[in-house]
Amino acid sequence: MLDAGIKLLALDFDLTICSAHTHGIFQGTADDLKGLLYPEMVALVQQAAPKLQVAVTTYSPQEELIGQVMKLVCPKDKILIRGNFTCQVSGAALENGAVNEGKQTHIHSVLDELSRKGVKRLSPGDVLLVDDQESNVRTAVENGSYGLIFRGPSCISGLEKIPSKPQLLSCDCH
Repeated sequence: MLDAGIKLLALDFDLTICSAHTHGIFQGTADDLKGLLYPEMVALVQQAAPKLQVAVTTYSPQEELIGQVMKLVCPKDKILIRGNFTCQVSGAALENGAVNEGKQTHIHSVLDELSRKGVKRLSPGDVLLVDDQESNVRTAVENGSYGLIFRGPSCISGLEKIPSKPQLLSCDCH
């Protein structure tokens, strides 16, 4: 990923990092929810987090619980969580072309936070979105990001050969 210039790995939670769809109403503990994570996705996050920024971009309102789970996965690394309640995008981002569809608001919210923290402003071409919703991924690609439609853990093999130009990455997962 680093060779392609990706600086932000944005991952959906339900049915992407997590093997289940929590519907935003998961009743168990963070440990219980951690048990539902795909081991391959846990390994991806653990490999990526020390080298680049990782964010969870989800429609779930359970951001605090997801944050606790991700802290169990990567206790030393800061993983940003963006759910429907924390997705605020600055007026400047909207003026600069931020799109309010798919996971674009989530991604621009993360980019805004990183910029406020002194990280050099990232562009959409620095972002890879992995999501089980094809429409979210296609919107990200249409807006200049890399995208991978998640069809199961074997799909992450599509991240081994990332081209230098942002595009929809292939997934050979059958």
